[in-house]
Amino acid sequence: MGTKNSPGAFDCYGNAEPDEPMFVLLARDPAAPEIVESWANRRLALINEGKKPESDKAMITEARQCAEAMRVWRKTNRT
Repeated sequence: MGTKNSPGAFDCYGNAEPDEPMFVLLARDPAAPEIVESWANRRLALINEGKKPESDKAMITEARQCAEAMRVWRKTNRT
């Protein structure tokens, strides 16, 4: 999982194509963990449908870890 100071293996900034639109969610957004979990569930469905490669499961694992880290961060920093 990446942070601003320590980008992860699936860093959207590093992987983005020139001028590619992106949307970033921060842990301070109360909806963020739920949205990340939803993305992970949808990505898994795409893998199961054969529309995305099995290797994307590593991204799903990282996304779920990120969602949990967001929850922990919010509990610690936004009580």
